[in-house]
Amino acid sequence: MKKKRRNPQVYSEEFRWKVVQEVLSGELTQAEAKRKYHIRSSAAILYWMRQFSGVENYRESRLLFVQEKEVIKKDKLTPDQKRIKELEEALRKEKNRSLLFEKIIEIAEEDYGIPIRKKSGAEQLEELLKKKAKK
Repeated sequence: MKKKRRNPQVYSEEFRWKVVQEVLSGELTQAEAKRKYHIRSSAAILYWMRQFSGVENYRESRLLFVQEKEVIKKDKLTPDQKRIKELEEALRKEKNRSLLFEKIIEIAEEDYGIPIRKKSGAEQLEELLKKKAKK
């Protein structure tokens, strides 16, 4: 039994342009746009992207578009939001620095057998008193 071929769907230029813009802006992936708009062909959106962009490699144009969008978002930040971002970045760097120093101390203690970290206050005081009593 032969399968019956479907007639190809015809989409208006405005519709195709809208779909391409949503995909390029990152609002939807190609698969999401296909499901949302009930587009039968898997390659249709890719074809439209190439057609409207005039660029053979649409991925490069999409990457540029997304990067431009991120730059615009960064420009829209208020001074307080910029300061928060700077402080979050500084905090992240300091946490990494702290972890690095902790690891260095741990390795040094293992390699040299010397306790580098200070003991808690009460224990340290008791040891000092014992050492003085022995003298």
